[in-house]
Amino acid sequence: MVIRLRRRGFTLIELLVVIAIIAMLIALLLPAVQRARESARRSECQNKLKQMGLALHNYHDTHRSFPPGQINNLATISSSDSIGRYASPVEATTIYTARGQNTLGYHGTSWMLHILPMLDQGPLYNFWTFSDNVATNGTIPIQTADFNLIYPPTTELAAFYCPSRRAKMEAGGRYSSTVRVNTAFTTGGNDYAACSGSGITFHDNASNSADRQTYCLLPTQLLATVNPTTNLSPYTQYNQNIGMFGVNSSTRTSDVTDGTSNVIMISERRLSTQLAPVQQQSYDGWAWGGPSTLFSCRIAPHTGLWYDEADSSHDQIVQCCFADGSVRQISVNIDLRTWINMGNMAQGSPVNMPN
Repeated sequence: MVIRLRRRGFTLIELLVVIAIIAMLIALLLPAVQRARESARRSECQNKLKQMGLALHNYHDTHRSFPPGQINNLATISSSDSIGRYASPVEATTIYTARGQNTLGYHGTSWMLHILPMLDQGPLYNFWTFSDNVATNGTIPIQTADFNLIYPPTTELAAFYCPSRRAKMEAGGRYSSTVRVNTAFTTGGNDYAACSGSGITFHDNASNSADRQTYCLLPTQLLATVNPTTNLSPYTQYNQNIGMFGVNSSTRTSDVTDGTSNVIMISERRLSTQLAPVQQQSYDGWAWGGPSTLFSCRIAPHTGLWYDEADSSHDQIVQCCFADGSVRQISVNIDLRTWINMGNMAQGSPVNMPN
């Protein structure tokens, strides 16, 4: 007589219960994993800001001042609007098809270019042709010893990207709406900007985002912007609003009289995916001096109202490197007056630093 043993398996109901329990565990663990990953990315972003701050201080030690926020040839700053003169983006975007054609001395570079040697990017810096502007450096290549062609301003630099936002420019993807030095440039973006102060930095053309000039007002022009009632000017160059970086600036540590631990040097910047309205369309490119690499503290961070505000891809915070080299997380709900004070280097007002 053959004895058959019955092996009991899972019933359908038991199997469904086990699957449900596993699904619940995954649902509970997934947010924790995502939070851990974001924490790591936030720390990496913080470290990048720290390295840029250290590079700026190394530059200061060598040159006795911080690099200019953007370099523009004063001889070419002759254009102006009803407010006064400005440094036009055309200085960076004009393309010359050969070397030696830049007779007007166009430049248009940003502070980021000048700290490359301090970020272990000395070879890339040495490939830059300083007799040519940004667009031409990205159009006419330099050949390396091993016969590679280098286009310096379109080089992707991991040091200038926040890992929570992106790892490359994505000019053909979600950031296709950004204004670039040349529409053909699809690499070489950046997620950080230097602080120009707490006033109006750029002239805005409401119908043309590519016509976004950086104000470089003469003293008499700046004086004309002062409100007779308040005795204040809304522009960044005014002594109540001035930050560490601007057109052809050469700020020294001694100029930061509000205290290096109270004044923002660099921050994460807003980068919009929107094409319209114009005031929300962003610029992109680490080598380009202007809205791509400068921001203002006139608007609180993360409002989404304007292209020149600080912003980040981290939840509820924006990370800033201060003039003393420290990096802090600033809540997007910060009091606007405190935020404005942190953008000014010599306002003379005490700064109530948030915890």
